[in-house]
Amino acid sequence: MQKILFILITTVFINLLSAQNSYGVIEYDRTTYWIEIMEELPWMTQEDIDRDRMTWGKREGWTQKYNLYFNPEEVIYSYGEQENEYGYSRKQSNFVLINDLQNNTTRDWIELLGKDYKIYDDASKYKWKILNEIKEVAGYLCMKAETQDTLKDHVIHAWFATDIPVSGGPEGYYGLPGMILELNMNDGSVIITASKVNLEPTEEESFQLPKKMKGKKISRVEYNQKISNYIEQCIEGHRNPYWRVRY
Repeated sequence: MQKILFILITTVFINLLSAQNSYGVIEYDRTTYWIEIMEELPWMTQEDIDRDRMTWGKREGWTQKYNLYFNPEEVIYSYGEQENEYGYSRKQSNFVLINDLQNNTTRDWIELLGKDYKIYDDASKYKWKILNEIKEVAGYLCMKAETQDTLKDHVIHAWFATDIPVSGGPEGYYGLPGMILELNMNDGSVIITASKVNLEPTEEESFQLPKKMKGKKISRVEYNQKISNYIEQCIEGHRNPYWRVRY
């Protein structure tokens, strides 16, 4: 009888802990290393690479702030507060990714090449391979997993925390048994890492959808085709497509 009571108490405690960790806001730093991206472009020669290295040196990457809002039913990812060189902050609102975990659908609002699009579709399915590595990110012990961005032919490594029992993450990635706290795109060309995890957000810290989300409604396939066409055109013209298309 005592053993059964212990199991019941333990189960209730674990369920309460999981519920507490299923609501929150995560702040991310998304750092783009342009020199690494430029070196991937197919027309770049070793001379071009060496010249860029001398020009750029060991400069730090360009960092933007993002926030991820989550609960058991929904994950929302958008811009956080940005600070420009004059010290003023601004909040951008033309990039919102919404993942409906209950219905396995997405509702995204994204600006692409100067036009706004509303992408309402089934959620993407990622084929994850969980690897035998662990590390700490933002105070959480995380496991490593790997998938492939087939559109841009990038390898994606994710570090996810099972202590946050919501299958979500930045940039619309999800599908792991826990929250993704870090993404590494193509061996360090872009790194997105959690800087702060808040499991007790106030009402003021909840995400407010823009009042007007104008744009053409298209499918994920149509949106991806626009990206693919633009990348192909830029590669043919020896231009870096990632100045305008999200890496």
